[in-house]
Amino acid sequence: MNKFKIFVLGITVYLSKDLFFKIGENWFDELKDRDNFEDRVNVLRKSFWRSFFLVSLVIGLSVCYLVQSERTVLDNQLLLRMTAIVIALTASLGRGGWNIQSFKGKTVIERIDRGMFVLSQLGATVILLFALTLN
Repeated sequence: MNKFKIFVLGITVYLSKDLFFKIGENWFDELKDRDNFEDRVNVLRKSFWRSFFLVSLVIGLSVCYLVQSERTVLDNQLLLRMTAIVIALTASLGRGGWNIQSFKGKTVIERIDRGMFVLSQLGATVILLFALTLN
């Protein structure tokens, strides 16, 4: 059940900081000390969204160039590949890393960071494999 809670908090931490703390305080006592985790949550959110927008911009501009120069055609397979790349790179570049690290490395925020990284890498792999099998 704990892994499910970490997954739910992993989704909410990126979407709404207030909702994250509202749910998290009920599930994990350590999150009741909001001041102790506020900075870490901000780092995690900022890293993720900055990474997402940067990766999306670079991939979007690259694909626009390739389509305009008629080197590729925008189809479902290309869209799936782009989605997989955005997910994989956002997860890699958007990690909180040392900025959220504690001495023990087992806080809820750190577990969310690791868990969401693993899930997104697996999801990106599945999408990419699916895209490669399309004709």
